[in-house]
Amino acid sequence: MGFFGDLFKSAEPTKVTVKGSGETFVVPVGMNLMKAALNAKVAWPHSCKVGSCGSCRTTIVSGDGYYPSSPCDPTTLIKPEEAEKGMVIACQWYPKGGDMEVEVAIGTEGDKRGMI
Repeated sequence: MGFFGDLFKSAEPTKVTVKGSGETFVVPVGMNLMKAALNAKVAWPHSCKVGSCGSCRTTIVSGDGYYPSSPCDPTTLIKPEEAEKGMVIACQWYPKGGDMEVEVAIGTEGDKRGMI
C-alpha cells in the first residue's frame, strides 16, 4: 500500500447473506440495505421505508456500515441494548462493502414500534 493507503480505494458493493435462510443479495454502492434486499425480491419486513416505523430492523452479525447525515435519527427506534448487539434500521443504513451477514425475520410484518 502506498503513501495514501486506502484514501483513493474505490468503494465496492456488499454481498449480504441472511442468517438462517441463506438467501444472498448484493447491495450496490450508495444503496441502503433494505432497498437492495427488496430489489432482490427478499421478503424483508418493512412498512414505511423512511425510517420512522422500525419494522425493518435487522441485526448485523458481521460487516460494517453507517447512517448518513440526516435531520432524523433512526437510532431512536432501537433500544440501547439492541444497538449494542448490532441492530440497525435497514432502510436508513448503508453497508461499507465486502461481505456481510445479517439476522432478520424474513417474511414477517415486523414490529412497528415507531408507528402511533
